[in-house]
Amino acid sequence: MSVTIREIANYCNVSEGTVDRALNNRTGISSKTKERILAAAKELDYKPNMLAQCLATGSTKTIGVVCGGLSNRFFTSLIEAIERNAGQNGYFISLVLSHNSPSKELEGIHYLARRQTDGIIIFPVGYGAAYEKELEQLNIPIVTLYNRISKSFTHVDINCREIMRKAVQGISAKGYQNIVYLDIKSCNKDMNFFSLDERCAGYKEGMALEGLECNIIDTYNEDLLLSLPSVSVRTAILCPYDVLAIRTANLYRKHGIQIPSQIGIMGFDNIDMLENITPRINSVDCNTEKLGETAFSILLDKIAGKYTGKDVTIDYKFTEGESL
Repeated sequence: MSVTIREIANYCNVSEGTVDRALNNRTGISSKTKERILAAAKELDYKPNMLAQCLATGSTKTIGVVCGGLSNRFFTSLIEAIERNAGQNGYFISLVLSHNSPSKELEGIHYLARRQTDGIIIFPVGYGAAYEKELEQLNIPIVTLYNRISKSFTHVDINCREIMRKAVQGISAKGYQNIVYLDIKSCNKDMNFFSLDERCAGYKEGMALEGLECNIIDTYNEDLLLSLPSVSVRTAILCPYDVLAIRTANLYRKHGIQIPSQIGIMGFDNIDMLENITPRINSVDCNTEKLGETAFSILLDKIAGKYTGKDVTIDYKFTEGESL
């Protein structure tokens, strides 16, 4: 049986209220008495009743994280960053995977809300007026990452549109005349693609600035990809995420097509797997540690009722490799 506050009070010959003040670092108690009570609690191996604490403080010290899945290392790295920052602030995370299903996402969000999670960080796949209204009615602090829902919820991300625009300009500066964009959305088509749509829009803007014709492939067709290398026109493939870039590099390697001498490749996210890929694929470092830290910090302020700011954009950097 765990030791109770009453038993500590009897052991120290003080009131239960005095023990409560000592254990919860409240005023109205001398430092000498507080030290004696804390020493007794340690000696008796006192473990606080978390349910009672939650009821007393109105806080579960838990935040929810809702993500589509973990197959992309970018998302696992970002969740790890959130968890590290949560732990440093005395919080635990409760992870819900929606498997890229808007209905499962809402089900998971309601699950977290019913368990009085203090706040939720969402990598949303849902969108639309009805979805937005349902989240607002929960009356719980929410921060979004990756995909944006609306102005109603603070969004933390990098500037995907600007990045892709600059990526096109950088590839063009290396002498590539044909820059192909793989706009592959292999998941449920009826879901939130804000981040990927921003990347595609940036590609189009970059191509217009360079006076180049857009060449967008929206279905992963291996025969079409294998037909792209050309001796007359330098061609590069721009991918909206690294997993797609790795898959494409493996396809060319399998068929003996040299990168970058016959075709160039660039990814996006700079996942750690790239360190084991030869040639090292050029990418974009999205600063996942800062993204996770910022998202949690804003959520913490929202929980405390102190955050009234707008969306936050995090710095990024291009990572050089040997694939362009």
